[in-house]
Amino acid sequence: MADFINTIERAIIDQLRTDFTGFTVFGQYPSQVDVTYPCIVVEQIANGMDTNFMGQNVTFGASATEKTGEIYGLGFRFSVMVNKASEKSITPDGGGGAEVYKQRRLLNWAMLNIANTLMDITFDASKVQVIERRFNGFTDVGYMSELELWGSSATMAVSFENYR
Repeated sequence: MADFINTIERAIIDQLRTDFTGFTVFGQYPSQVDVTYPCIVVEQIANGMDTNFMGQNVTFGASATEKTGEIYGLGFRFSVMVNKASEKSITPDGGGGAEVYKQRRLLNWAMLNIANTLMDITFDASKVQVIERRFNGFTDVGYMSELELWGSSATMAVSFENYR
């Protein structure tokens, strides 16, 4: 059986690590002693059959090979957190000199750009056939004064062809 779930999760984590230098990307919530800011936490929160194919015998691709399969889905939660000391030098899209983004401004920049990365990511078609993704946007944007943390979370569902 193929390892589609880990292939998709690994592709997402690797792309976030590539696109967000200066951010630590965790594949699960880190312990308090291991956390570094700014960070992105990727959690798989659901998986299961998304749509069942009629009759269970399906044809994938041009090979006309019949296999048993279904559309399978994965759910992810993405949390982004920045602390008081977090900063990143950003060059605005309009050009000009780099600006240092901190705190809430850095969080806003990260939320928009994480959403862009998640919707633009390409998955290796030779390993998995992703057919749809549904990004639900960032919610729970807020500030925790006790820890001086700004944060937010978003969810996304990814549907792919699962065959046996």
